[in-house]
Amino acid sequence: MLPTGPMAEVYFGYVKKWWEYRNDPNVLLLHYADVRKDLKGHVSKLAKFLEVDLSKDELGVVTQRCSIEHMRSVKGDRWGYVMPLNQDKGLWDVNDKIIKEGELVKTGLVGKGRAKFHPKVVEQWEKAEEDEFGHNPAMLNWARNGGGF
Repeated sequence: MLPTGPMAEVYFGYVKKWWEYRNDPNVLLLHYADVRKDLKGHVSKLAKFLEVDLSKDELGVVTQRCSIEHMRSVKGDRWGYVMPLNQDKGLWDVNDKIIKEGELVKTGLVGKGRAKFHPKVVEQWEKAEEDEFGHNPAMLNWARNGGGF
């Protein structure tokens, strides 16, 4: 997913391409950190954007199903993300899994996920963010932290 990798568009390309449209009325650019801070508010925001009317009960069900508690209750290999085109052999876990089993859905706290990655990967990622987004401090800050535009 680094800028020179085969899956660069998944993150870096996505942020750069959508950034210029972030304030358009038909675009809803969301950040995980913001959703974690106010899940119910973001479920409501998304429903409104999609012109879906949710009753109070429906809003509660959708919010619960999107919660960290519900994610923890889902058993099996559902969260066993792999990097099928991984070119950085040796930095990742066995079979190209990038998250150790049972490590993805832990606390749900924002900003704690970097601790799950090898320090070299974190360093590469932060340098790539600087290189790709550093010319626009607002974009760099949003990509890293969320918040307003």
